[in-house]
Amino acid sequence: MNTKSPSLSIGDVAAATGLRTSAIRYYEEAGVLPRPVRVSGKRRYDSETIDRLTLIRFCSRLGMSLADVRGLMAAPRGRRAKDHWRQLVDGKLGEIRELVNAAQGVERILRESRECDCVTLASCSFLVDERAKPPPSRRRALRF
Repeated sequence: MNTKSPSLSIGDVAAATGLRTSAIRYYEEAGVLPRPVRVSGKRRYDSETIDRLTLIRFCSRLGMSLADVRGLMAAPRGRRAKDHWRQLVDGKLGEIRELVNAAQGVERILRESRECDCVTLASCSFLVDERAKPPPSRRRALRF
């Protein structure tokens, strides 16, 4: 059997990747998975589809967006592809660094406030400090 031959059904691909068939169709619609060949009206995939879906899942677990994945799939081969991957990774590392810093700020406040001896909320120094700050944006809600 030729490994490039589009002989796999959507159910075969789903079983091989652990994805639902609806997810596979979604990735087709999102443009990160090419439209499959149709045989008698049914989708048929080649074995390369499983590799692409494995990469999509891997990138998704790393927090990459579908736009990132789409760009990765369209990226050139060789050295330029490696540079493209490094740019994506560097961006994600920066985001993770920001999340870690935010989480450490939350942890610090939780630890300090755990020992709070305030009698009322109005006299709590943590809340007084919060009243003086402008409300955080939705995206930066964890920054302290």
